[in-house]
Amino acid sequence: MVGVSSQINYYEKKAIDQRVRYTQKQCAVLSDQIVMNGFRNYNMSSLSDEAGENVFEVEQLANNLEGRILLVDSRFKILADTYNRNCGKYLVTKETIHAMQGKEVAYRYIGKQYLQVITPIQDKNNDKSDVRGLIIAMVSLQNCNEMSEYLHDQRDNLVGIFFIITLIFSVLVALLIRNNFRRMQNELDIIAAGHQEEGLGQENFREFYNLSSSFNKIINRYKELENTRQEFVSNVSHELKTPITSMKILADSLLMQPDVPVELYEEFMNDIVHEIDRENQIITDLLTLVKMDKTQADLNITSVKINDLLEVLLKRISPIAEKRGIKIRLETMREVVAEVDEVKLSLACNNLIENAVKYNHDDGKVDVSLNADHKFFYIRVKDTGCGIPEDCQEQIFERFYRVDKARSRETGGTGLGLAITRNVVLMHKGSIRVHSKEGEGATFIIRIPLNYIS
Repeated sequence: MVGVSSQINYYEKKAIDQRVRYTQKQCAVLSDQIVMNGFRNYNMSSLSDEAGENVFEVEQLANNLEGRILLVDSRFKILADTYNRNCGKYLVTKETIHAMQGKEVAYRYIGKQYLQVITPIQDKNNDKSDVRGLIIAMVSLQNCNEMSEYLHDQRDNLVGIFFIITLIFSVLVALLIRNNFRRMQNELDIIAAGHQEEGLGQENFREFYNLSSSFNKIINRYKELENTRQEFVSNVSHELKTPITSMKILADSLLMQPDVPVELYEEFMNDIVHEIDRENQIITDLLTLVKMDKTQADLNITSVKINDLLEVLLKRISPIAEKRGIKIRLETMREVVAEVDEVKLSLACNNLIENAVKYNHDDGKVDVSLNADHKFFYIRVKDTGCGIPEDCQEQIFERFYRVDKARSRETGGTGLGLAITRNVVLMHKGSIRVHSKEGEGATFIIRIPLNYIS
């Protein structure tokens, strides 16, 4: 609509400009005739035949322009008036004074109905300041005004039509959007009732498609979390039940034999103690995981010498390794001080080093190295054990996942150690990777920022 109004204003101005140019051209022709015939011969008060013929030319021009013509001499006296109203009177205005000085032609509107054009009468061969008089043409703008009114009426009609079309279109779009929202609401109600498998339909509009896709992602994520929760509960139940079952079998065996040798009794009791320790370890690891699932506010960040932390861990684990002839070596490239939770990082590194010993061959080796750059520090734990199959490397950080379940139970593993390690690393805004080939050992690499990122 703004563009239409601009076009109307443009055509209005163009029509008036054309009217002005045409009037100026006709007045210029009359000015030349007056200079040629003599200005005094155009006095309407003169009774001569020549004056009558000359005045007729002026009246003819007035009729042609559908307006009024005034001839004013150099003293601002009106010599001719096609309306025969002001002959002999004086016309002194800002515009006539401006034109009498031989300056540019001045014109102005009289209200909105007429256009006034003032043309100096002067000999073009002489100096411009030699102005003999003025031709004042007052031209009707009725045609221009009628055209303007017509264009404005058409604009108003277009505005009305556009408004009606816009209203109809808006109503249709609103109904369509409402129907889509209702359909989506019904589908969400179905999902909320427990039918998550349904999902949301993909709508035609891009906005609804994106909204539906986002909801479906949330639903799929919820399904994954629910499946993970159910799997976790199932695994916890199984892991907690296994030691209890073993203890019950051992206890029943003792009860069923009235005269049990002391040696067998001690052996069974040792097995029961072992299962109790295993049960306790599972519960401890579960509690550790639960604590780590909370926010990072639980971290107790301090400035820690990582070199000293690793040395303490190796002193603690070395006696276990020496029993199987496994050599543990620590290599530090430089002294590293980082902002970490010392207790949790010790737990994570302890899990990796203990696993490197547990799943190693007798007389094997475990290499632990520490390095750092300007932003991160790196801990690498490499063993010469049995390695991890390639298809299992993505799952080893999941809770209760075991590559070799039988061997894990023999070594006292709960399947939670690597999950705890990964959680600790992530809480420190770090990352953990594994490189391994089956039968050639495994290498775990931890990368953690030197400065804690809150």
